[in-house]
Amino acid sequence: MQAIGILSFAYMCHHNSFLLYTSLENPTEKRWSLVTHASVFSSMLITLIFGVLGYVTFTGYVQGDILLNYCFEDDFMNVARFAYAMTVVLTWPLECFVTREVIENSIFASKEPQLGRHILITVIIAALTCGISMATDCVEVVLQLNGVLAAIPLAFIFPPLCVLKLQQEPILSPRSIPKLFVAIFGIISAIIGLVMTILRIAEGSTCSHGNPLSYCNDYTNGTQSNYSSMSNNSSIYSNYSTKGSLYNSTRLSPLSSL
Repeated sequence: MQAIGILSFAYMCHHNSFLLYTSLENPTEKRWSLVTHASVFSSMLITLIFGVLGYVTFTGYVQGDILLNYCFEDDFMNVARFAYAMTVVLTWPLECFVTREVIENSIFASKEPQLGRHILITVIIAALTCGISMATDCVEVVLQLNGVLAAIPLAFIFPPLCVLKLQQEPILSPRSIPKLFVAIFGIISAIIGLVMTILRIAEGSTCSHGNPLSYCNDYTNGTQSNYSSMSNNSSIYSNYSTKGSLYNSTRLSPLSSL
């Protein structure tokens, strides 16, 4: 059930829709449909590839951040870590633009734009996001909470409820039932996902907290401690996954998010 929240978060881009639509050179419904379908399809393809390959390699012991399953001595994955960090750096401004625009339009709508206020809001947003991100090193929990508290309502609850309100038809009419079903599904998923996430946190079953995993320690302390080729990097994970000895010395429970 937590996976619904994570997947909803992965595909949730409703808050960027207005800015992206107005940024099109010729904003028409046809062009917007092409952009959204191409974006969702490419995101689905990339997510599916990472999810399937990660699960095949590590089965039910996949971490919330798949990069944590790979050893720090893996040069190829270190390149992937750097690329992912650059992706976050380049993606964050887009999210900041939306948050700042909402604050400006909801709180300071009647006031003239000011550069000082613009900079102050940006600094506050950056400080808050940085502080919250440094409060935990378990990205899985963050994604689950973000998914059940923000992504699911934005994707499954608010849109159908808004349509039900605007169409002004009986709530049990044939046209309203599918929308009502989607809203109910979203509410149930959000409640169950939130409860299960809280229970996992209470049980202490979260993540590796950035510590090297058992098979990485075994490999670096063994006879093949110096490895750099692709074959060696791949064999360490496949050997341990086929032997079923993942996390023998690390207290981690299988994650149900994949």
